[in-house]
Amino acid sequence: MPPASTTFSRNLHEECAALQAFVALLREEQQALVQGELDRLPSFAAPKTQSLIELTRRGEQRLKLLRERGLTDDGAGMSRLLQEQAIGTPEALADWHGLLTLTQTAHQLNETNGSLIYARLSGVQQALNVLLKAAHIPGTYGSDGSTVSSRPAQSLAVA
Repeated sequence: MPPASTTFSRNLHEECAALQAFVALLREEQQALVQGELDRLPSFAAPKTQSLIELTRRGEQRLKLLRERGLTDDGAGMSRLLQEQAIGTPEALADWHGLLTLTQTAHQLNETNGSLIYARLSGVQQALNVLLKAAHIPGTYGSDGSTVSSRPAQSLAVA
């Protein structure tokens, strides 16, 4: 196997492995959200960031090879590259199809996790509003830093 195809196959395999690790993190994060273990959520930030950095690096290497061969850096370019006999090995094809499947899985998990986080935040906001109203606190700050009143505005004087 020529060096370029060996490098490509190794990179594609490692990109697939990196995406598998990222998907595992998203699944673990989802379990924490579902089980209400919200104190665990910050522990996912650093590993997810590292995974994304690695995935970006691997993806850029793949795109670089496509451009070096005069191919478009999209699915069509990958299809053409994988048709080359030296590169389109059964292992490379399996890794590419695995990568496509894992990408869809990661997208779905990320969407679901985002929805779960939004639902949790909405619940916290509702509980906070109830507490503020019960404590007769006249106003608080919104997410944009502006003052939010929990009471209707009253005029001080009428002209």
